[in-house]
Amino acid sequence: MSQPNVIYILADDMGYGDMGCNNPNSRIPTPNLDRLSGEGMRF
Repeated sequence: MSQPNVIYILADDMGYGDMGCNNPNSRIPTPNLDRLSGEGMRF
């Protein structure tokens, strides 16, 4: 069995609703983080 890939992102001064995957009305474009979120698992 292969080990899972884990990405831990720590960002200063970024709120929960700032990413498009958590808030579709966000004014901050985060296309790459949204794509990662859509293809993986969020905690």
